[in-house]
Amino acid sequence: MRTALALLLALVPLVWLSLACARDRSAPGLYRSYCRRCHGAEGQGPDREVRLYPYLNLRRSPMILRRDRAAVRQRIVEGHGPMPGFRRRLNPEELERLIDFTFQLPQTPAKE
Repeated sequence: MRTALALLLALVPLVWLSLACARDRSAPGLYRSYCRRCHGAEGQGPDREVRLYPYLNLRRSPMILRRDRAAVRQRIVEGHGPMPGFRRRLNPEELERLIDFTFQLPQTPAKE
């Protein structure tokens, strides 16, 4: 009985934290929830995966660098390659906030 109670008490903060993160619909919260895992905390993408999919690095993505709002919107909504679409997870206002957030990421010009 004590073990079960201890386990339950240990899980409560984790559940609370996951619910708190799920409710954060600010642009940084949306990025953390939906983008950071693959694109990295600062949009740089993980090195190994970036070699396979160079535009995981949002800081070098041509559509981000040229501020092509329509292309970024379409990519987020429909997905592309290994990236899933987020049409059903983001409402239009959240989508626009997320696009604005990606445009604010530090930029690194593409290598020539």
